Amino acid sequence: MVTPTSTTPMVATDDGELAGLTPAEGVRAFLGVPYAAPPVGDLRWRPPQPVVPWTGTRDATGHAPAAPQFPPPPNSLYSGGEQRFSEDCLHLDVWTGAEGGTGRPVLVWLHFGAYQFGSAGNPIYDGTSLAAAGVTVVTVNHRLGRLGFLAHPELTAESGYGGSGNYGLMDQIAALQWVRRHIAAFGGDPANVTLGGVSAGGHSVHNLRSSPLAAGLFDKVIVSSGPGMGPALDGPGHPANPSTLAAGEQAGAELAQALGAPTLAELRALPAEQLMATQLPRAAGRWSFDLVPGAEVGLALFDTGYPVIDGHVLPQDPLAAFVAGEVADVPMLAGNTGNEASGLPYIGTLAAYRADVEEAFGDLAAEVLDLYPATTDEEAQQSSWALLADQVFVWSTWTAARLHHRRLTSPVRYHRFLRVPPIPAGYDLVEREYAGAFHGADVPYAFGTLDTWAWDWTDADRALSARVQQAWVDFLRTGDPTASGALDWPTLGDGVLALDVDPGPGEEPHPARMAFWDRFHGVADVLGR
Repeated sequence: MVTPTSTTPMVATDDGELAGLTPAEGVRAFLGVPYAAPPVGDLRWRPPQPVVPWTGTRDATGHAPAAPQFPPPPNSLYSGGEQRFSEDCLHLDVWTGAEGGTGRPVLVWLHFGAYQFGSAGNPIYDGTSLAAAGVTVVTVNHRLGRLGFLAHPELTAESGYGGSGNYGLMDQIAALQWVRRHIAAFGGDPANVTLGGVSAGGHSVHNLRSSPLAAGLFDKVIVSSGPGMGPALDGPGHPANPSTLAAGEQAGAELAQALGAPTLAELRALPAEQLMATQLPRAAGRWSFDLVPGAEVGLALFDTGYPVIDGHVLPQDPLAAFVAGEVADVPMLAGNTGNEASGLPYIGTLAAYRADVEEAFGDLAAEVLDLYPATTDEEAQQSSWALLADQVFVWSTWTAARLHHRRLTSPVRYHRFLRVPPIPAGYDLVEREYAGAFHGADVPYAFGTLDTWAWDWTDADRALSARVQQAWVDFLRTGDPTASGALDWPTLGDGVLALDVDPGPGEEPHPARMAFWDRFHGVADVLGR
């Protein structure tokens, strides 16, 4: 608790009083605000519980610790600089306008990190610029990996709803409920909430649109490069697909045996580090093909640290929900970057690439190799990257947009972000050399956080950022990103938008490749392929 001064920005909530900071003129920030009780001890792997109110004034001037994780190296494009980690991670950050303002549109933002790493405090999500433009921004920490998504027969038995896993998704729902209850105290409009996210955050948006537990908690959505639209697998989790509850429970039981902690009580008593560090044998099916040596580091958690179709949070996989039109019918902005492969592993040799494609795709292998051809090791690296990018990110986001257009009544708009940022030397060489318009590159343009990275940004970059941000602000306010004329962004059916130095009409992503994945996932007839 702190003693505020006369200039300290203050907010009183039902949980207690907060003392924040002023990051820019006319902007207040309240950081590290709890939205649920610490999920520790007996609350590990339980739905989030209410905040215990506090007395006095809580210091809200710094980001809370991130969820336990294996963060990327500091020279990665995907490092958020996180250094503090704790199971007591259910906190959020709020940026808003000056005291006295009301009725501001609200953006609730979910971070990237494959459900395995990342945090609300990544500086590319700093809400200062959007808040100065009239938005109240909320970024959310939630449980990750095995602490956030472990399914297990004993967890299912104790749950009361016949399922387990998806605790990280429940955290996100709790954060949305907190916003509905509290955001008016910060000047936000609880009746005008947009849920957005990038990568795993975009995947979460697909999931929450499909979840009856999140119904009525948001009014619009933004999805940047959101995976997870593949059908549920009766096997290990995958960034493109959730797993069935039975498969998740089996993997959880195998993990418990590997840890020497066969009971739930023993699992809850283990240190988080031990729980996360133990790896199960890598099972076939997590990726379409083997990875270069070392590339699977941190990805072994997918078998026990990824969403499952639990019958409660997720009664069905998002693809089935979209096909049936059983998702939240709200306006949507969706898009991909020009090089979604930049954040993914690859296959290093031509022989390994061909062998793995043949093993993974069987009778379809020749078609896959025609769509993603390679005659050299370097081409194999590029094609394996492209294949995985389409499988995980491009097809998923594009399909969510197309099914929205066909099954729902609210407008949907799709973009391709093609601007290549000026990445300097000093970053991971593979990422820097091949990154291009890398996975997640559109986010700092929209948030107005280009200067998070001390790169040689041009006037063209800053002009594009201003136009994208204004279009977002228009969408957050009204549901129409063209309201002020910042961008001529057509609704799907009338075209797609290419975002580059001179934004304008764009092309659909790789029609022949997308048609293959439509057939592969059994939705070609629904999508008219």
